Amino acid sequence: MLVYSLLILFSLQLISVYLVQSLEQYYLHNYKAGLEVQARLFSTFLTPRFAEGSGSAEDIAHLVREFGEVSEEVVVLDRQALVVGTSGSQSLLGKRLIRDEITRALAGQPSDTIRLDQGSRERRYYLAFPIIDGNTTYGIIYLSGSLKNVDETLKQVKLILLTGAVVALAISVFLGIVLTRTITAPVQEVTHQASLMARGDFSRKIKVEASDEIGQLGETFNYLAERLSHNIKEISSEKSKVEAIINNMSDGVIALDGRGRLIQINPAARELLGTLQLNKLSVGDSGFTLLKKLLGIEEVRRFVRQGKPYTAEISRDDPPCVLQLKLAPFKEEKGRMNGTLLVMHDVTGERELAKRQQEFVADVSHELRTPLTTVKSYVETLLDGAVEEPAVREKFLKVVEKETERMVNLVKDLLSLSQLDYSQVEWHKTEVELGELVQEVVEQCRQKADIELPEIKMAVPSGLMPLYVDRGKVTQVFSNILNNAIRYTPPSGEIKISAEAEGEMVKILIADTGVGIPPEDLPRIFERFYRVEKTRSRDYGGTGLGLPIARKVVEAHGGRIWIESSPGVGTSVWFTLPGRPRKGGRPVE
Repeated sequence: MLVYSLLILFSLQLISVYLVQSLEQYYLHNYKAGLEVQARLFSTFLTPRFAEGSGSAEDIAHLVREFGEVSEEVVVLDRQALVVGTSGSQSLLGKRLIRDEITRALAGQPSDTIRLDQGSRERRYYLAFPIIDGNTTYGIIYLSGSLKNVDETLKQVKLILLTGAVVALAISVFLGIVLTRTITAPVQEVTHQASLMARGDFSRKIKVEASDEIGQLGETFNYLAERLSHNIKEISSEKSKVEAIINNMSDGVIALDGRGRLIQINPAARELLGTLQLNKLSVGDSGFTLLKKLLGIEEVRRFVRQGKPYTAEISRDDPPCVLQLKLAPFKEEKGRMNGTLLVMHDVTGERELAKRQQEFVADVSHELRTPLTTVKSYVETLLDGAVEEPAVREKFLKVVEKETERMVNLVKDLLSLSQLDYSQVEWHKTEVELGELVQEVVEQCRQKADIELPEIKMAVPSGLMPLYVDRGKVTQVFSNILNNAIRYTPPSGEIKISAEAEGEMVKILIADTGVGIPPEDLPRIFERFYRVEKTRSRDYGGTGLGLPIARKVVEAHGGRIWIESSPGVGTSVWFTLPGRPRKGGRPVE
């Protein structure tokens, strides 16, 4: 009824507006026609006087006063728009009157307009009629009159139309309600039952009181409710099973409908998209936009065009991530895809593990091949007769001993790393004076070195609390770091060892003025077998396992290790180790 009432109201308003506008145009046309007749009549009297120049100001003023009794206001202007006669205020005489309609009338064409009088707040009609003789315009007759009577008449008409519309609308609404009640009541009951069904309540039935069309609708609706209740229970059960499976999968699952909009995404997929910094995705968003970001426009077009399962692997460097993507169309109807299933499997760990395994095997093979090749060549030379020459034999045997020791050290380092990786190390922690430990490591390095060493300065405070560590393992940490500093610092350089307390930990610094480490190599400096300059490292006897072992030992003690370096300036290695326990406390494990 509201819709039909609005239609009736709209129709009545349309008719009323049309009628009012038509009446207004009619009245204005009549008013304008009357003023034009007066203007033409007045023009016949004024034209000879202007054309012959025989009309005096008093004569024109007399004519204006006579015509002013018929019209509300009459103004006569010459061809320069100067007022030469007026029925209104005489102060206008001799003044120039410039208005748009007067300007147009001076061109020889009658012109009119309607304005609002600011003083009386009434609309007034203005007509500028040219005084023409032949092709010459001698002046203007400017007539004006109030439209108050016209506006009052239109106001009365509007009131009548409004009253009639309200009465007609009220009668229409009353009759409509009475006539439609017999239909709306059963429909309202069906609507109420439909709202209950929408909320999941299928228990209520519609009471059928007649066998007409409305009654048949009620019976059909009751049957529909029964079938829907049964089907929804089955669907809900299956949906719960599917959602439980999808939400607990380790692989990301994303489902798109036939238009490419997202309809399903599981937590694993959100986590993987977050890793790729594509986490702003919700149900209803464009899934094809996501596929284009992951695979590229051409790959997505190829998949849509072929409509066949598609497998791809993508990788990102920031952050490092490798994903295996599987696209599969589902519910194909008439050769068109009705949806797409995207399965995302994170293979970053697998690829990284395989890469590390390959690198490890390659590095170990390379590290062992060089000394083994050297040993083999020298042994073959000795067997070929060089053993009979004492000087050559002694030189060759020393080389074989050196290469053998290098392989033994490599195997020992690998064994240590393996034990640290699998937590197979037995820790024997005791209180250790840091100054004594540093002095011992420095002396060992000096004894083993076969080259001129840089100056080594030790700045360990005498009152510093002792360490609570495994002496042998920590000695290896100091030895590995200090050996690296010695290898890459020229004899003219300097190595400084210092320490300070930091809470219950002791922070130790080993700084050198050596060649330094390029910034791009710093993130990988603790990787196994990683060297900044592999050839030079092998010349110095390094295996690339010293820093990884040091890191494992420091972290096993609850500390941390980090490096700062600048090429050509030097390298600083910081690491922390636990100090002795507080008085009455237990040792730091």
